[in-house]
Amino acid sequence: MNIKKSITLRTFKKYQPRKIAKFVRAFFNGRIFIVGLGRLRVIEGKVAAYQHQKNDKNFLVTVSEINRIINELSQPKVSSL
Repeated sequence: MNIKKSITLRTFKKYQPRKIAKFVRAFFNGRIFIVGLGRLRVIEGKVAAYQHQKNDKNFLVTVSEINRIINELSQPKVSSL
């Protein structure tokens, strides 16, 4: 019998999108919990809402904001010489 447990990687006491994005980039799969908002999945270094959350606009805005910051952090920095 193989039971797959879903483990919460980290609980964030405040919604700080930049801090959350840095954490998500480091961990590829799992889930996070944000106090006051709820839990979110981390899939391949991106945040995704659970199926039952996809109708809630707050979750979708949160997911897109965190993923946008992840994309910004992933871009190579261009130095101006």
